[in-house]
Amino acid sequence: MKGHAQQHTIYSYKLLYRFRWGLIGYLLQLLLIGLSLIGSSMLLQVPVVSLVVTLAILPVVPICHLVIFRLYAHLRSQKPWTTADMLVSPWWGAGYVLPVPLSVYRASECTVLCGSVLIAAGAYVWLSAGYGLTLLGGVVIVALPRIIALIASFRQPSESRVKYENRGVAFLKTDG
Repeated sequence: MKGHAQQHTIYSYKLLYRFRWGLIGYLLQLLLIGLSLIGSSMLLQVPVVSLVVTLAILPVVPICHLVIFRLYAHLRSQKPWTTADMLVSPWWGAGYVLPVPLSVYRASECTVLCGSVLIAAGAYVWLSAGYGLTLLGGVVIVALPRIIALIASFRQPSESRVKYENRGVAFLKTDG
């Protein structure tokens, strides 16, 4: 009995640019969180020590990123992919099995960024001023890797694709 020949398309990708968020990026985020606490204490005229407890609200931000990304991917009938390593990456679990077109990457990242800012702004009115300012500042600070990579995506050709990696994203172009 003869087997059926299956036709497969094999793509080869050329790396255009790789954006990674490393130790320096994490240190920058910690510095910015500290500076935001100092700024909040000056604005609210309270000691910084009393605002340290407001940092407890920051774990909500990555959870929000993950939920918004997965909801967006589900609504767009895309197949998101999350591994344990990706849950602690700067993209907080966002990713796809295969490289995605640049337009899909931009749309999903913009949705996550706008969605998290809108949720934080909506929650701000229900929280005390200290927690609200920490949440708003945390949303921007935690989203820095996404924002910078999104800005970098505008320097790539429109036909390129994006592959989510453990600590960053890679912009690829199909050979051929």
